[in-house]
Amino acid sequence: MKITETMMINDKFFSLSKTVDIAITNRCNARCPQCHRTDSNGLGDVDWLPIISWSLDDFIKMFPRETLDDIEEYSFCGTWGDPMMAKDIEKICHYIIDNSKAKVLITTNGSIRNEEFYWNLGIRCGTRLSIVFDIDGITEEMHQKYRRGASLKKVLNNMNTLSQTPATVLSQSIIFKHNQDYKKEISKLAKDNGSENHEFCNSNRFYFGGTKFNFINEQGQEEYLEKADD
Repeated sequence: MKITETMMINDKFFSLSKTVDIAITNRCNARCPQCHRTDSNGLGDVDWLPIISWSLDDFIKMFPRETLDDIEEYSFCGTWGDPMMAKDIEKICHYIIDNSKAKVLITTNGSIRNEEFYWNLGIRCGTRLSIVFDIDGITEEMHQKYRRGASLKKVLNNMNTLSQTPATVLSQSIIFKHNQDYKKEISKLAKDNGSENHEFCNSNRFYFGGTKFNFINEQGQEEYLEKADD
């Protein structure tokens, strides 16, 4: 959990703005080869990772009702897992929305849950909810070259549904050599399906100056990802 603070001081007032980033689960439906939780030999879960997921009660213990407004935005990130894999993510969002003025930001691969879930969450949380979806290609093959097990079709359907609610839809791509020439098409695809803003980020998980990331895929075959051109 990381807390960032921005302080503004003048002769009349002092204000403190806070965003808290919370990894509430390390469960994930995807098998991204460069993810810290993925074993590059077969793309299963690494064997040393304990499976942890916060319940609503766990969240309330960490953030009691009377303290919720100390935070301006609760950001549920996916460093070790996907927030949408947490069983109580919907209840946690409702708890924040109902008991504070804080905003909620969720980053997800977007292929977890269904359209009804995103519709209900967007309607319930309204303009205080923003969700960032991952789109890494314009076809299933391109998308799943890295985002293994995450259906592009399902991502787009969920985005489109959420965009019909008051919530904000955002999107992002991790760029490798295999998708670097399709940025314009990826951005258009995202915006055509409701994204208000799309951002790109080159993968920085090529170590020791290397340009290839080698791994063994689900079928036991050798594959590699190539670093995007600078």
